Parts: sequence; C-alpha cells; structure tokens
Amino acid sequence: MATATGLTIVKRFNYRGDPNEEYSNSYWFTPTTPPADDTAWRALLDAVVLVEKTIYPASCQVIRAYGYNDDTGHKPGDEGAVAGAVYNVDLRVAPNTPVAGTLATGGIELAPGDAAVWERWKTSRRTSPGSKPIYIRKYFHPALGNGTDADLVATAQKNALNALGAKLDDGSLPGGRKITVAGRSDVILSHGCSNFMTTRTLKRRGRRP
Repeated sequence: MATATGLTIVKRFNYRGDPNEEYSNSYWFTPTTPPADDTAWRALLDAVVLVEKTIYPASCQVIRAYGYNDDTGHKPGDEGAVAGAVYNVDLRVAPNTPVAGTLATGGIELAPGDAAVWERWKTSRRTSPGSKPIYIRKYFHPALGNGTDADLVATAQKNALNALGAKLDDGSLPGGRKITVAGRSDVILSHGCSNFMTTRTLKRRGRRP
C-alpha cells in the first residue's frame, strides 16, 4: 500500500442536450497522510469546492466525490489493480445537496461542451531528455468566452482559475495540503491558466471503484 491523499470531484453539466453529462477532476496532495475520518475528508472536499465552484456557472454542479488513501494503480504508468476509494459522498442524496457553480456569465453565451479551460501548476521536475518543465494541469467545463473573441477565455473565469491555482499551493487547505501528482511530492514553482479555450472531448466512463 502506498499511502496517499487523493480526491476526485465529479461534476454534471449540460452537454449536447444531456443535462446530466459528467466529468471529473482528481487532485493528489501532500502531506500524503490521508484524512483521519469522513469528517476530515468532507472538510477537505468542501475547501476545494469552495474555490473550484467559482470557475463554472450555476448550470454546472458538483454531485459526487471520492477520497483515496492509496495511490496504487493511480500513478502514471501503473498497471493492474487500482486502489479503491475509502471515502465517497453523493451530494444528490439528502441531507446533502449538489453544489452549483457561482461564475456569473453576464449574458455571454457558453462555449460548446467540448470546449474547456485549464489551470496548470509548474513543478520543479523536468523531462529527460529535453529538460522541459513538467506541469500538473486540470481542465474544466463549460468554457466562457469574453464576448468579443470566440477563442479568448472570459476574464472572470481566468481569475477564478488562478484563485484555484493559488489555493492548491498556498498551504491553506485543511492539513496544510498542497497539490501534487500521485506517487510524488512535487514542489510547485508557479501556476497559470489558459488565455484561449481548448478542446477536451468528453468520454463516458464506468463507475468508480
């Protein structure tokens, strides 16, 4: 068992006429010692969602989450068995409620569902060969344009992305946690977001363990 703290947050939004299309973002954190109980897991989830929800409008909602205390099978290049979740919550089941995004669209039309925005964190690691910086990158739907250029991301959405970028690296999450990737304890050098929309085609996936 490789002790770790991983959190997957599942969202639903309107995609090609389906209001229940899902996508998710998974975060891994240092320190790797996992939360002690469900209350601590929920505190970590709520702290991340509090900032993450500012990236997307009310039409996108957080509906489920999973917590992992073992990164086996989750690391890049891992094959075989995948460690299952030790914490899960369905926000559609009372007394919970889905958490809606808070990004104001200001009347600007949302981009097509496959359009996405991203935030990335530059790590101290570099590729070998090539010595190029290695980034942690997270994508979010739906994307919101700036109203004048179909490719440019709205300033409000960029600000929200960078707020998440800072939050996940400033040590203010419960337990002083900071973003990393499964199997590593990354040092983050900087963070930044996309100026232009990108395409991230959604794929339906099976149930999480």
